Amino acid sequence: MAAADPSKNLSFNTSILEQLACPACLGNLRLAEDRLVCAGCGRGYPIVDSIPVLIVERAVAPSQTVSSGASSTSDPTSRTE
Repeated sequence: MAAADPSKNLSFNTSILEQLACPACLGNLRLAEDRLVCAGCGRGYPIVDSIPVLIVERAVAPSQTVSSGASSTSDPTSRTE
């Protein structure tokens, strides 16, 4: 079976963002490339077939969320969750 087309994730309906919250900390979510990123804790949630997967266990850890648009001054090795 062929790999999923990443452009399918971009058809996510952004008008519902204000109704969604991070399941880990209830922070606001924003669209960052191919995932939703939490403004509070920094977790990144994947978007699969235009559907955000808001499951904490499937989230990318804050230290791995590179496309946040803000620079981090903290040492990523000192933060473990």
